[in-house]
Amino acid sequence: MGNSFQKKLYNCLLLPATYGVFSAAAAFHSKLRETFRGHRDVRKRWASASESINGDRPVWFHVSSVGEYEQAKPVITALAREFPQIPVAVSFTSPSGLKYASDTETIGNGSNIKFMDYLPIDFVKNSRFCLDTINPRLLVFVKFDLWPNLIWEATAKRVPTVLIDATLSKSSYRCSRLGRSFYRAVYDDLDEILAISEQDAERFQQSIPEHQGITVMGDTRFDRVVERKRTTNANGVADIDTQGRFVIIAGSTWPKDEIHLLEALQRLSNQNENLLIILAPHEPTKERVDALLGWARAYGLTAATLSNKDEIKSANGNASVLVVDSVGVLAEIYKAADVAYVGGSFSKGVHSVIEPAIMGIPVVFGPVHNNSFEALKLLSHEAAVEVRNGEDILRAFNELIHNDVRRINMGTQAKSFVESQLGATSRCMGTIRKYLES
Repeated sequence: MGNSFQKKLYNCLLLPATYGVFSAAAAFHSKLRETFRGHRDVRKRWASASESINGDRPVWFHVSSVGEYEQAKPVITALAREFPQIPVAVSFTSPSGLKYASDTETIGNGSNIKFMDYLPIDFVKNSRFCLDTINPRLLVFVKFDLWPNLIWEATAKRVPTVLIDATLSKSSYRCSRLGRSFYRAVYDDLDEILAISEQDAERFQQSIPEHQGITVMGDTRFDRVVERKRTTNANGVADIDTQGRFVIIAGSTWPKDEIHLLEALQRLSNQNENLLIILAPHEPTKERVDALLGWARAYGLTAATLSNKDEIKSANGNASVLVVDSVGVLAEIYKAADVAYVGGSFSKGVHSVIEPAIMGIPVVFGPVHNNSFEALKLLSHEAAVEVRNGEDILRAFNELIHNDVRRINMGTQAKSFVESQLGATSRCMGTIRKYLES
C-alpha cells in the first residue's frame, strides 16, 4: 500500500505545494480557473452518484482529457456488450475532457455510463470519499494519469486497479532517478499494467522489476480510430465542401508549431491556388481561433470557422483557410485531408498521428516525437515525414502536393500500419474480465 516515506513526501509536501501553485496560477490561466470552478460542489455531485448507478458496484474509469477518454471508449463499449448489467463511472482531470464526453455521451438511458464528473483533488479524504461513495468493483486508469492517494486507498480497500494503454516515455521525468524512486511506490500498488509496447513495458519493469502484472496489450486508440472512421460524418461535422481543392490539415497545433508552420502555409498558398488549409488548434479558445483567423486574413486568404464552414466557399477559387473552433471533431475532419501535419511536435511531444493515418494520408510532424510509439513506427514504414523548421515543412508539403505516387504510397502504408495494430481492446478485456467474473 505504498511506501510510508513516499506517502509522507506526497501528502505533506508534493501535493500541497502543487495545489498551492495551481491555485495561484488560476488567476492568470483560464483553463485552470475553469477547472477550479468545476470542482465547486464536486463532492455533492459524487454523493448523488450512488443514485445514478442504482447502488450497483461500477467499473470506474479515470481519464485525463479527451484523448484518454477516446482510449477508454472501446473498452467501455466492450463492457456494455459483455457485462450490460455493470454500470460505468468516469472521472476526468481536464475540463475539456469532461465537456467533450458530456456533449457526446448519453448518460444512462441505454448507456452503461451512469456517472461522469471531475475527480476531486487527490487528498486522502477525497479518495476515501469517492471510493466509499460508489464502491467500485474495479478501478481502471488510462495511459499515465495516475493519482497516488487514489491508488493507495483503493489498494487498502481491496479494489483492484488496472492501468490500460500504459505509456512510459524514456524522456519522462518518471524515468529519472527521483521519478523512479517515487513512482515505484505508485506502480507497485497497481494490480495490472497493460503497456502499449514492449519498450514501454521494459521501462515499467525497470522501475518495478518484481511486479508480476506487466504485460504488452497494445493501444486501444487504434481500435477507436477504426470505429470512428466507420461512423465518421454521422453528424455532418466532417462534411466539408473542399471544392476539389488539395487539403492540408494542421491538427492539434500549439503556438510553437505555428512559429514554423504558418509562414510555410502562407508561402504554399501563394504557390498553389487550388489549396484549402484547415487549422485545428489543440485548445480552440476564442483567442486562439481569432488569432488564426487574423493571420489568414492578414495575407488576403478567405477564412472561416468550422461552426460557419459554409462561409469557406470562395467564388474565385483562391486558397482559403478553415479554423476548427470546437473540441473532439478532428478525427473525423481528417477524412477531408490529402496530407496532415500533427502538432505538439515542436514542444512537449507529438499528438495522435493515428487519426490521420487511418484515413490513408501521409503524416508530417516536428522533431519532438520520441514520446510516440506510432510516430516512430510511421517513420520506419516510410509513411511519415519529420520536419525541423519552416523550410522543411514547405519542402515536405510541396513534394506531397506534386508527387501523387509518393503521397498515395505513404498514405497506404500509414493505413496498413494502423490496421496491423488492432485488437488491444479484446486483449485488455481478457485481463479486465477476470476481475468481473470472480
